[in-house]
Parts: sequence; structure tokens; C-alpha cells
Amino acid sequence: MTEAPVKRSRVDDEVVLTQATQPRPDPTSKYRYAMICSSNINRSMEAHTVLQNEGFDVESYGVGKQLRLPGPDGRARCFDFGTPYADIAKALSEEGSVHYTRVGVLDLARRAAGTKKAPQRWQDAATIELERLNVVIVFEQRLFEATMLDLQQRDPVEFLPVHLICMDTRDSPKDAVEQGKKVLSLCRSIEGADLAVAMPPGFLESADRGEIQYMLAHI
Repeated sequence: MTEAPVKRSRVDDEVVLTQATQPRPDPTSKYRYAMICSSNINRSMEAHTVLQNEGFDVESYGVGKQLRLPGPDGRARCFDFGTPYADIAKALSEEGSVHYTRVGVLDLARRAAGTKKAPQRWQDAATIELERLNVVIVFEQRLFEATMLDLQQRDPVEFLPVHLICMDTRDSPKDAVEQGKKVLSLCRSIEGADLAVAMPPGFLESADRGEIQYMLAHI
């Protein structure tokens, strides 16, 4: 893996988001990864950006029906998947820059725009696209279950194995940044393993301790 310089953007006095290295490094990882959260703007995007900066072949998705962001009136401000992050950031800035800056989502949208064009929904991806994945990391228990259900309902194309991992993470920028470091460490250890034989040493022990959850699926 290349040791790319890490760029960060401050959300508040405590949290600094990882920014995508420009130009984006070419992927050099042995395996292909996907990061999943609800709206594909915080947890999955932090991990996506961290891994991408280090030369991993990585994608990210949400499994919710829409992107749901905290609005100024206490109701969710929603966007459809596929809406460019730059457009989301522009809309948030025009609608309530002070509020969306204070709660951190304006910085999240701007950071995401540097990593990829638009949020993607896992359920909308074609099976033939997903079958190229080797490792899928999900950041919440209920989303892990939704991802498993989606995989089980798909008709396998090549019946290829995909390693599904849950690393339960609170949906806040601070927790996403901290978990992103652990994801990088985990994926580096996975790179050193032969997934056709077994997961890396100590991985299943972590699962036994409840630190992560693991399932082997086929697609």
C-alpha cells in the first residue's frame, strides 16, 4: 500500500474528517472492499476515504431509502441516492449554512464530493457488480442484517464468496473517524491473508469477543 499524505477537514473543535488525496491513488490492494452505512455520507464515507487514500480498491454504499440528514426544524432533510454530493452541499449551504455547519453535515457532504461523485444505494446495485467484492464492512447491526437479507434474496451469478463483517459504530463524525482507523488496520491484516483458505489470525477471536460480527455469504 502507498503511504499517502492524510488531509483532514475540521467538523468541530474535536473532529477532523479525512479528506481524499488528490489525485486519487490507483488501487493496489489484493482484495476489493465495500463500506456500508445508512446514508453513505458519514461512517461508510470516512472508511472509504481512509482506505482509498491508502491504495485500497474500495466502494461505499447506503442501505436506507434516502439520505436522511438532521434538518433545522427537527425533521430529516432527505435526498435521493444518486444526487451528487456537490449538489447536496450546495442545497444545504443555501437552505441553512449555519445549522448544517453546526451539526457537521455540510462538511460531510463536501468531504464526500472529493471521494466520489454521489451516494450509492446497495440494494440498487446489480448483482454482477457486487460479485466482484471480496469483503463488505457494515457499520450498524440493523444494516448488517439488511445487507445479509439482500444478499440472501439475490440469485447468485457465479456463487462467489463474500466476507460480510459488522463493526457497529455510532453515527457521529467522531465515532466514524475513530472507527476508520480500526477499519484500515483490519483491512491491512486481511490483505495479508488468503481469503480462499481463512480469515487472518485473530479475526474470528475478535468475533467471538463480540468486537465484530462475521458471516460468509455467496453471490
